Amino acid sequence: MLRGQTTRLLVATVGAAAILLVAVLAFAMSRDIGNDALGRANTSLDTASDFTLPTFEGQTFVLSEHASGPVFVYFWASWCAPCEAEAPMIQSLWPEYEALGYTFVGINIWNVEAEARAFIERHDITFPTVIDDGETYLDYGVYAVPEAFFLLPGLEVNAKYIGELSEDAFRERLAEIEPPS
Repeated sequence: MLRGQTTRLLVATVGAAAILLVAVLAFAMSRDIGNDALGRANTSLDTASDFTLPTFEGQTFVLSEHASGPVFVYFWASWCAPCEAEAPMIQSLWPEYEALGYTFVGINIWNVEAEARAFIERHDITFPTVIDDGETYLDYGVYAVPEAFFLLPGLEVNAKYIGELSEDAFRERLAEIEPPS
């Protein structure tokens, strides 16, 4: 008799847990939690948070030193498949946009440094790349990679972009933050 009661109790507990799980998932779906669309996204940032971070070359990058022009801030990781796919495109456009007065900065997050360095070498990345201090991505509200921010002169946030950028989408966002003539 004791074994039968234990079995019924176990079945009831598992059933209650399953019902609770379904209720939590239904609530999350009704609130669009975890359902952010890829592409241009809303952000609560009006002005980008300044940061001072070490580059992979041993120097220091200070965002506010680039406030006079448009800035592309790119959060990435070496294990991120979309980052792997878009890195060559971003690098290929860097010389063109650098000549126009843009600043690109890649912020590596959630990564082993050696793997991040291998990623930079593999894609021959020449725009500034920095190592996150564990706080910068939080200041920007980043919760996945890749995520990018397009900043107007004065570090005003023009757009946040979630997911892999196509060249057309990238050029469109960069055109929106075009430097003053």
